[in-house]
Amino acid sequence: MTLFNPHGTLKLAIEENIILLEAQGPWNIEYIEYLHQELSKAVTQVDHNNYGVLFTPKGEAISVEEGLEYHLRFLRRGNTQAISLNLAHCTTSLLTENLFTKLYRAAGIEHAFFDNAFDARLWLEQILQKTTVST
Repeated sequence: MTLFNPHGTLKLAIEENIILLEAQGPWNIEYIEYLHQELSKAVTQVDHNNYGVLFTPKGEAISVEEGLEYHLRFLRRGNTQAISLNLAHCTTSLLTENLFTKLYRAAGIEHAFFDNAFDARLWLEQILQKTTVST
């Protein structure tokens, strides 16, 4: 098997119970593995029972087919309450919205798409607040 370097870039930060993820594609399977390692580390720094992800894809936000299946298995093992996507910097926004809708529906994750970071974060904070109130 040939091993490749991860294709894509990743910036990750944490603010309260929100994991801020900026990723530029296209992504290969090695990148997806790296992403999973970094996300697993980030989850240890938030309330595991009530956290969300604000995902800002940049450029070509697409993956190889096996990467999507691999990521779906990872998502199903996780515990995120919701994922908001800011598509303001995505050059493949329609394709990305279609792919990630299928992915997040299959994983049973509440999600929404936005064209700016403010609205994406506001929606996510509202979801997390509802979860806090209901527990």
